[in-house]
Amino acid sequence: MRKRRSTGGILIVLLACSVVPAQTLPLLTDAEYRYLVNEISGDIAYEHIRYFTLFHRPRGGTEGLMRVAEYTEQKAREYGLEDVKLIRQPYPLEAWSVRRAELWMVEPEWQRLADFLQAHVHLADNSRSADVRAELVDIGSGVEEQDYAGKDVRGKIVLAYGPLDRVMEEAVWKRGALGIVYYPDPSATEYPLNSINFPDQIRWVRIPLRSPDGKDGTFAFSLSVRQGLALRRRLAQGPVTVHARIEAEVKPERWQVMVEGFIRGTDISDQDVVLTAHLQEEKFSANDDASGCAGLLEIARALMKLIHEGKLRRPRRNIRFWWVTEISSERQYFADHPDEPKRMLVNINLDMIGANQGQDLLRVQNITRVPFSRSHFLTDIAERVIEFVVASNTSHLAQFQAGTPVPYPKPILAHLGTRHRYNAQMIPFHNNTDHMTFNEAPIGVPGITFTNWPDNYIHTTDDDLWNIDRTQLQRNTFAAAAIAYFIASLDAERGRWLATEVYARALERMAFDERVALELIFHEPDKAFAFGRARNQVRQAGWRERTALESLLRPVPEVRDLVERFKAMLAEREAHALSNVERYYMAITGQARAPVPARSPKEEELARKIPVLAAGPAEFLERRQRVRPVEGLHPLMAFEVLNFIDGSRSVWDIYNAVDAEARRAGAHYYGTVTPERVEQYVHNLVEAGLVRWKP
Repeated sequence: MRKRRSTGGILIVLLACSVVPAQTLPLLTDAEYRYLVNEISGDIAYEHIRYFTLFHRPRGGTEGLMRVAEYTEQKAREYGLEDVKLIRQPYPLEAWSVRRAELWMVEPEWQRLADFLQAHVHLADNSRSADVRAELVDIGSGVEEQDYAGKDVRGKIVLAYGPLDRVMEEAVWKRGALGIVYYPDPSATEYPLNSINFPDQIRWVRIPLRSPDGKDGTFAFSLSVRQGLALRRRLAQGPVTVHARIEAEVKPERWQVMVEGFIRGTDISDQDVVLTAHLQEEKFSANDDASGCAGLLEIARALMKLIHEGKLRRPRRNIRFWWVTEISSERQYFADHPDEPKRMLVNINLDMIGANQGQDLLRVQNITRVPFSRSHFLTDIAERVIEFVVASNTSHLAQFQAGTPVPYPKPILAHLGTRHRYNAQMIPFHNNTDHMTFNEAPIGVPGITFTNWPDNYIHTTDDDLWNIDRTQLQRNTFAAAAIAYFIASLDAERGRWLATEVYARALERMAFDERVALELIFHEPDKAFAFGRARNQVRQAGWRERTALESLLRPVPEVRDLVERFKAMLAEREAHALSNVERYYMAITGQARAPVPARSPKEEELARKIPVLAAGPAEFLERRQRVRPVEGLHPLMAFEVLNFIDGSRSVWDIYNAVDAEARRAGAHYYGTVTPERVEQYVHNLVEAGLVRWKP
């Protein structure tokens, strides 16, 4: 009887939550929401972007990178962050800097083609100093033998649209060309119908600094599609002579930089909420990632101001701010401080948060979930916040018919921004930005990222100030601040609400996995195989959701009893789903019973092989690039294979976990996982010295 009353009480709580409208945000009090949403300003954040886009900062070792780092450090101190410091770190690549770069057509007429001072990305990264006047030769893509048929490029400059590393190899190192004039492949370039700017985009590109056998690279200029095609037409009419003049320097010192600052918590110092954005990029890069760096500064300013004014309580945990050299700063920091991840609870990364969605209707603000290997309540908090901001900033006919006097139910609008809706969604995890360095082995800190995609402006001259919408900048900055402040302020009362939220969303997700399992049985010709994979889908879902609930126990151990009850209820839900899968199998096949799962001899062998991590952050920093990929295994699923290695899972267990994750997202997203590919990748990890076999 007691158990039944307890369960009924829990269901009442869930039903109460289920009717809460989407335009509420229960993870903040009304006062906290009001203060945050009114203080955070996309217009203020935009002013930082103005400064960042003054400097070409393509990587570590560049003067521009240090300038924006020093500016960030100054602003962090000005806004009141604590323990602010600029951290200079070693960097794997030489410093490269440019003073001057010009490309002129001198015959048959005098015409400027490219100038570093006009657009820094006109010069490919790693270009060497040169002062040469030479004939220009059109070699098409420049990567195939037929591109050079009947053409002598020695001592000349080539016009090409192929991948620059390949063109450098074929034209310069093999055939003696002096340098390259590059433009994007016109046959592979799609222009949105609502854009007239794309034919004039200049892409940020790079060439190899040297060949594998030690030959120095030379130089490359980057032109727009329109310029490239015009040069091709001119060459078809007769010879063209160009003059390239470059003053560049490759310096021996290797450094990168990051800036760190804190909002110190009141009583917990080993559960930091880490916010990240990256400082380095080419000169334009207003959205990628000046917007993220500006967003972090605005979160710092707004939170510290509200705390000092007594409007917000100082959070219980530290909020740590990192402005970094993308990916490499975090890896170096963890290599230098291998115990520091233990002091971190979650990571929230801001990368491309200011996109003007009216410039290209394809643009969506994506926010990732954590990968399954790091299953965590962070996903549920992010989902709740993003759903709220989307619902509050989207207009529907029903709202108009109800007489809503404003364009959106609870609008978040910058003074100088657009009135566009908030086109955002939660998606399965991806990598290639800073949250990856937290999720990856051996760090294991759950991380998510705000990343606009698709984006036809990234890494081109079109990623400039006009590309930024202060309103979207404000919405994303508010969302990240709300997630960070809630987690940093978690206590027992908020923890009880969060446990309920995680449980309720777990039921939704497990229902989706059950659907995936049933559809697999329906579509797969080999029904016995499908049945085994369907059962695995359900079991992995149960493990994932129980793990997310358990993640609450580190920050709020006071909710253990509630978490354990919810876990037991999820186990019942899993058992019910497994029963449904079995009954569905019998219904769809007409058989009297479902097959008894049995492993093959090979699968038994994989079940006996248990890999163990054999290296720490420093060794991973050194050896990660030695790991050979496995053909057919999606890089993100290879990432998860490594993440699931914990000393207890066998290769077979890891396959089951990664297969379920890939199947849930779909083959178009993560490809197809097989036991053979997983086994081979683990062998490659062993070969690289990062993993060993457990005796």
